Amino acid sequence: MALNAVMLERGTRHPVPLPNENFLYHCNGVKFELKSGDGYPGDAVAFGSPSGTVFVSNKRIVFLPADTTHETSTSTTDPSRLNSFTIPHVNLRDHKFLQPLFGANRFEAVAQPVPGGNITGTAMLVLTFKEGGGFDFATIARKMSERISETGEIPPYEEELPGYDGAPPLADAESAAPLAYTGHNDLPSYPADAPPGYEQHERR
Repeated sequence: MALNAVMLERGTRHPVPLPNENFLYHCNGVKFELKSGDGYPGDAVAFGSPSGTVFVSNKRIVFLPADTTHETSTSTTDPSRLNSFTIPHVNLRDHKFLQPLFGANRFEAVAQPVPGGNITGTAMLVLTFKEGGGFDFATIARKMSERISETGEIPPYEEELPGYDGAPPLADAESAAPLAYTGHNDLPSYPADAPPGYEQHERR
């Protein structure tokens, strides 16, 4: 997992895809918590955001707080501030999708750190879906993780499912770009460097 290492397409809130990556689903209105430890009572929230957008691709999960822009997503000026979060599927285990009688549905998983990711130690990732969409997200995330575990390879290209809600609002509506891609030809250039933790898996 890596903190503040997600590059965004200019003028949008969509992550720049890594080589051979395609985003499969996104959901707005998600509360983010990264708790120290692996879920035992007393674990403290190390990083959090009351609302934002979560993405799942064939390679990773990405979270962006509601106020993050392409100019701030990789900012490390304040190391305690969450501007973006990313974690490869191979660094998540013990997935759970919880549907409490009262309150919003939650996705939980144990997150393992990656070298250079600005986060040390095992943590518990908790995503609360305040506006719905959690079941589809959890299903895709579990599917990708299982396929990678079984085959040792990143799953091939798949069509993106419609997001649960519309694209996140932009400060400048005229610069808005569609959140979903229509094909490979629409993909932007890949980032020069992948976030920490992705290079090792690509070489397998």
